[in-house]
Amino acid sequence: MITLFQITGSSSFAARAALECAGADYEVVDVHPRRRDEAPGFAEANPLQRVPALREGDVRLAETGAILLWIGDRFPEAGLAPAIGTTARADHYRWVTWCANTLHVGWWPIMAGFYFTNNESAQESLEVRGRENMDRHGRHLEAWLSDHEWLAGDRFGVSDIYAYMLVGWANYYDDITLGGPAVAAHYERVGAIPGIVRTRELDDLDERFMRYHPELRGGKPLD
Repeated sequence: MITLFQITGSSSFAARAALECAGADYEVVDVHPRRRDEAPGFAEANPLQRVPALREGDVRLAETGAILLWIGDRFPEAGLAPAIGTTARADHYRWVTWCANTLHVGWWPIMAGFYFTNNESAQESLEVRGRENMDRHGRHLEAWLSDHEWLAGDRFGVSDIYAYMLVGWANYYDDITLGGPAVAAHYERVGAIPGIVRTRELDDLDERFMRYHPELRGGKPLD
């Protein structure tokens, strides 16, 4: 049995969505954001106690990109990862790692400048530069999706799930939009896939990644 350690509405959304789209048999451990030591087995799955983390048998896996790559290979029948040795497989590696190393990381100066400095003026500067970088990332994604329906090959895969989540986070800001019409169309396509719809329901999220009940995590009060 696969165990997913998650915080609903966090970056663990992508891991859960991939498991849902793969038709995987899995169980969830909801981690309290402020009391992570209370989640049984979490520190063993990821000593850094960050989500998502995953466990199956002797497998212990953390980091969103790594988990998505693993799920794509673990469930080949789901078709979430192109065949090894193909051009599409190269694009699969490219876009999952780009999401992990560039687009995902690009959000932190905007969302969490306090991780980098306690100086409020410095945090403001970080956010300004972060927004500039995010605009460039959006243009890069738009250019690719203007000529491609999916990020890797001719079908939906885990790279699309990762990009969908990160693009969806722009909805938290009235003045940030990633890319243009091609990115927006991709977001709509991915958002309509049954496994994605199901994951939003499980995570208590609407189509714009807004929580229906902000005071809850995993159906329990956030206190």
